[in-house]
Amino acid sequence: MKIVLPGLILISMMSCVSMKYNVYETPDNFANVHAGTKYTFYDFNDRKSFVTITSVDKDSIVGIRKKERIAVSKRNIKEIKKNKTGATVSLIGGGALLIGVTWALVDVTRNIEGTIGITKEDP
Repeated sequence: MKIVLPGLILISMMSCVSMKYNVYETPDNFANVHAGTKYTFYDFNDRKSFVTITSVDKDSIVGIRKKERIAVSKRNIKEIKKNKTGATVSLIGGGALLIGVTWALVDVTRNIEGTIGITKEDP
């Protein structure tokens, strides 16, 4: 149980975002960035911005951040990631369900052992 919970937390942290653009892996390829979607932008100083994209222009990406219209130059973007909240919620829910079912099976097994008379003998 002590190993399962940190493992589920680690998996949920890794699965909550997907990489859409990385300057080192796919330079100048913004094909996976679409208007109408909320993304997390990272610049070269590792500052994070949450932006809902309204359009992708030739040299900039235009969007809305905190009810303000902004334009970010493509040359200033290090990474763009997309949050996958639904996948994270379902993963955590499935992990909790798995832990609950395992706990219930262990409890039922202990009760059956006592019912049919299986006891542990001292050595």
